[in-house]
Amino acid sequence: MIPDKAFFINPDNFNGDTFYLDQEESIHATRVLRLKIGDDICLLNGIGTGYFGKIDSLETHVSGSILKTINGLGENQNSITLAAALIKRDRFELLLEKATELGVNVIQPLILDRSVKKELNFKRCQKLIISASKQCRRSQFPDMKNPTALSTLLKNGNQIVCARMNAKKSLSELSFDSTQNIVVVIGPEGDFSKNEIDLIDNSNVQCYHLGNRRLRAETAALNSLSILNEILN
Repeated sequence: MIPDKAFFINPDNFNGDTFYLDQEESIHATRVLRLKIGDDICLLNGIGTGYFGKIDSLETHVSGSILKTINGLGENQNSITLAAALIKRDRFELLLEKATELGVNVIQPLILDRSVKKELNFKRCQKLIISASKQCRRSQFPDMKNPTALSTLLKNGNQIVCARMNAKKSLSELSFDSTQNIVVVIGPEGDFSKNEIDLIDNSNVQCYHLGNRRLRAETAALNSLSILNEILN
């Protein structure tokens, strides 16, 4: 059983079978969660390994013993990149949180012709991702990329799928190579511009629909990720 409380631990904060938390995580453990010596905790190094540990000391920093090591704790079998248009801050932050919980490996914001925002608070986004990763016990934190253009994304050579209202197939009807990273493209609520649609149509992109309702951008993204989790894992 996974311990109820989870913390980020720097991979350098180990010495054999012992560990210590940095100051910020130690303060959260002792002053907010009121943890005590002997309590079991979950440790996540952010690069793919989880640990079950027991607190042995609360002096200076929280420290303790490693009881179990689990590679790939909380991770999906397939690698998914979410390439989503920048939208209003509160809704984009919701998208970051839920996409993390749904197992996305890379988050690639897109600056599109009809994006309502052109920049983001990168540091705040990373904090939200770490918080969501701890909440859902993910050992590999999603890699947050700087915003880029659609034309740049389409040159990366991965298998790319794109949510489009007028697509003929549903997401579950598309074919995937499970050995390759899957890139899911989600446009802004104002839809893609004609130039962007031409770029997509002239690239090796599989388009899919999510039904006959017009969805908000964050809803379309989370719906897509949920379906992929079902059909790929």
